[in-house]
Amino acid sequence: MKGFFLGWTRFVAVLLVLQIAFAGWGAVSVGEDRTMRFIVHVANGGMILFWLLLSLVFALIARPGWKAVLLTALSLFMVFAQGAFAHGFGSSGTLGGVGIALHAANGLGILAVQLVVARLAKRAADAKRAECAARIEVPA
Repeated sequence: MKGFFLGWTRFVAVLLVLQIAFAGWGAVSVGEDRTMRFIVHVANGGMILFWLLLSLVFALIARPGWKAVLLTALSLFMVFAQGAFAHGFGSSGTLGGVGIALHAANGLGILAVQLVVARLAKRAADAKRAECAARIEVPA
């Protein structure tokens, strides 16, 4: 299960990189194109929320260590905060700009936390593989 969790965390990291790319893709466009491109960003954000909910369940099942489980829960909480940052400050003026800046910084923070979780999952999977390999005796 640790190997599955490692693959899962890498999948979530790829989704987060795509999310940042979709945000940039929408930011550089104008008119109707901009709205349609941000719809892709919003839809992928909903998928990330769902995948991180599953990731927390998988972390609890795989038991890669409490640090990885708590960081997975932190990244899930940070995704919930994304909506507050994007919409809680309004859509125009200085406060709107502050909200979008916090939204972007928090998104990069989520990616950083998930990369740490992936590294911890890799360590746990490698330890499990080493443990299994140590139990196998090779005849001389």
